[in-house]
Amino acid sequence: MTSFILNERLISTGERPGLTVLEFVRDVSCLSGTKEACREGECGACTVLVGRRGADGAVSYKACASCLLPIGDVDGCHVVTVEGLSGAELTLVQKLIVEHSASQCGFCTPGIVLSLTGFCLGAKKLSYEGAVDALDGNICRCTGYVSIRNAARALCASLAKMDLPPAKRLGELAAAGVVPAYFKEIPARLARLEAEPAAAGGNAVLVAGGTDLFVQKPGQLIDSELCFLSRRPDLNYIKIDGGVLRVGGAVTIEEFRLSPEVLLHFPALEKDFLRHSSAILRNKATLAGNVVNASPIGDATVILLALDARMVITGTGGRREVPLSKFYLSYKKTDLGCSELVSEIVIPLLPEGARYHFEKISNRATLDTAAVNSALLLTTGPGGAITDLKLSAGGVAEVPLLLNTESFKGQKLDAETVEALARAAEGEARPIDDIRGSAAYKKLLLGQLVRAHFASTAAAGEAV
Repeated sequence: MTSFILNERLISTGERPGLTVLEFVRDVSCLSGTKEACREGECGACTVLVGRRGADGAVSYKACASCLLPIGDVDGCHVVTVEGLSGAELTLVQKLIVEHSASQCGFCTPGIVLSLTGFCLGAKKLSYEGAVDALDGNICRCTGYVSIRNAARALCASLAKMDLPPAKRLGELAAAGVVPAYFKEIPARLARLEAEPAAAGGNAVLVAGGTDLFVQKPGQLIDSELCFLSRRPDLNYIKIDGGVLRVGGAVTIEEFRLSPEVLLHFPALEKDFLRHSSAILRNKATLAGNVVNASPIGDATVILLALDARMVITGTGGRREVPLSKFYLSYKKTDLGCSELVSEIVIPLLPEGARYHFEKISNRATLDTAAVNSALLLTTGPGGAITDLKLSAGGVAEVPLLLNTESFKGQKLDAETVEALARAAEGEARPIDDIRGSAAYKKLLLGQLVRAHFASTAAAGEAV
């Protein structure tokens, strides 16, 4: 039995846990404000809010793509559709959308309302830039984004004096008309609604974020036994431990991107991971899940390869640690045995003076799969000699590739060395012709990305 609060109503259902929230909302609960369109988390028309009660008793809300969200993953949560914001008057977000003519056909508008409302509830800082980032997964075909951005700017201006942290902001947001008053009762109601613990039999499918699984095989998963790692608090942590950053296997991309630890030690990742996916996917997709997905071109994997990350793997046989560079055995095949999972990712903190850089070539600047991507970690010594160099690449082999740069250590970092490194990278690449480009084109791209790494780090003088 799955139990959660849908808007104001308590739901206890025996529906299969693999049924998506989109299907439950529209087909079972007959709430048509949540729209069905791409079913790939691409458009944002199906956006809902998911509120989960934390150990401190506060409810944390995140905007999520309901087309990729199984109802088993919202057990014990508060799910909000646009109908859950309805009342005698429009909410502040809805009023500002009307005032700034930010809706035309209206198909995308419910998702935009939910994304902006989620931003108000969860953003650490209510900035215009943050509001635009929160909307990055909401596509509109007819209104024009200028009017939507104008509404977002007006929203931030209206809430400019609200400086409470998200956990203490709910009362003020209700008073400002951002959310209905019943939201204030939700923490106490969820406290009485205990979610089932994460438990799985030997045949259960492990679901972290599900943002890839539920694109690839939703029909198969609806009838499968599922184990949701989001219910594993022991896997949800980010902490500094000596000279490494430890990231639990259930930590989402967005939690990782905005964590104080990452912002302090890896500040460039805040923007780099904006290119990974949209907010409605980053709020569910996990860092470990992106690695286990084993895409030859995963952005997170390519970044973590350059950062020399290690995978902590646990299962019935115990615990072991594997360098990410040795985690991939062949195309889509990893060093994960039956009943094993990636419980933790270990990332060494960067040595003083190290320079990191990420590059990605895709059809769209954001929210798109790369044709080729690459990350660099560079340390130089006195006189500009290379003392350590790690260079990763995606889209140029059957697995994410850590290039062989050993022969370049000790060489002086100059234009000749950079050119030789670019040529060596092109020679090591083994891409294939596919929809993203020919093999020859991808080799050329990789060489250009290598040159771009050094041009960018030299111009910025960036020591991360």
